[in-house]
Amino acid sequence: MKKLLSTLTILATLAGAASAAPYVLPENQPGAYTVYDWTPVYSVDALYAIGDENDTPDMWGARLSLNLYSQQRASVRHQFSLNVAYLTGEEKHTMSFGQNETYSYKNDMYVLPITFGYDVNLAVTDEVSFYLGGKAGYSIGEAKIKVPGYGSDKLKTDGFTFTVGGGLKVQCSQQVYVKLGYEFGRTYADDNGKFNFGQHIISLGVGCEF
Repeated sequence: MKKLLSTLTILATLAGAASAAPYVLPENQPGAYTVYDWTPVYSVDALYAIGDENDTPDMWGARLSLNLYSQQRASVRHQFSLNVAYLTGEEKHTMSFGQNETYSYKNDMYVLPITFGYDVNLAVTDEVSFYLGGKAGYSIGEAKIKVPGYGSDKLKTDGFTFTVGGGLKVQCSQQVYVKLGYEFGRTYADDNGKFNFGQHIISLGVGCEF
C-alpha cells in the first residue's frame, strides 16, 4: 500500500511539472531563409532586339540570369544579377551609288553579352511591382557581310555593352514571378576603327526561387 501511494505521489508531481512548463516555439530550422536573407532566383527571358540604325539587323534570342533578390517584404526591394544572353539575326540591305548604280548585301550578326545588373523593385501591391535598372559588361559578337558576286567579310563586334530600362513584374506565387520589360542597349566595338550600335530590347521572362 505504501509503495502504491509513493508511486501515485511521484506521478502527480511529474504531471504538475509538465503542465506548468511553458510551450516554446521551435526556432528557424538550419538553412531556412528569413526576411533578412538574399534569396537566389533563377530567371530566363525571351528577347527581341530592334536595331536603332538601318545597318543593324533586328535580332532575337534568350537571356539566363542568376539573381540575388531581397526577401524583405518592403515597398522598395533590391536585386543583383549575373546575366548571359545570346541574340542573332540577319537583314538584307540595298545601297545606291549615283542614279543608276545599286547593290545589295546581307548582314548576318550575333552577339553574346555577359553582364552584371542591378534592379530596384517598387511595389504597387503585394503581387505587382515596377522595376528600374541597368546592366553592364562585355559583349562577344560577329557580323558577317555578304555581297552577291563579291563574297563575304567578317567583322568582330566585341566590346563594352550596357542596357538601361524597366518594366512590370507580377508575383504569381511566393516562388515564381513573370515580367515584361523594355531596355535600350548600346555596344561599343573596335575593329579597325571604333564604332557602336544600339538596340531597343523587349523582354518577356519568368523567375523561380529554389
